[in-house]
Amino acid sequence: MKRILFLSCMLTLAVAASVAAAPKAPEAPLEFKGSQKTVMFPHVPHAKVECVTCHHLIDGKESYAKCGSSGCHDDLVGKKGEKSLHYVVHSKRDLKHTSCLMCHTKVVEEKPDLKKDLLGCAKSKCHP
Repeated sequence: MKRILFLSCMLTLAVAASVAAAPKAPEAPLEFKGSQKTVMFPHVPHAKVECVTCHHLIDGKESYAKCGSSGCHDDLVGKKGEKSLHYVVHSKRDLKHTSCLMCHTKVVEEKPDLKKDLLGCAKSKCHP
């Protein structure tokens, strides 16, 4: 009996920890306001991507902070360097994590008909 009670408690704690770990993604698209063009980011179509792909580890822990949060990619004017939001979104080079453009390029390789929507600057899904 004690064993069943112990396993039940452990399962309950594990479920509670997993639910508390990841906040619910916003249903409305987020607006990334940089120095030039506003970017619309809808979480819903990105739900099949693991959160840690974008909300990467910081000091060994997953962070659900916004990309442009203070201390992260908060240089909204610069175009180079890991503090530059523009750079980490548009970089085609290997970073510590996957950039938006790297992922969109992979999708377009599989589905070329999405090129204008996913890689176009003006009037794309990113920059409407």
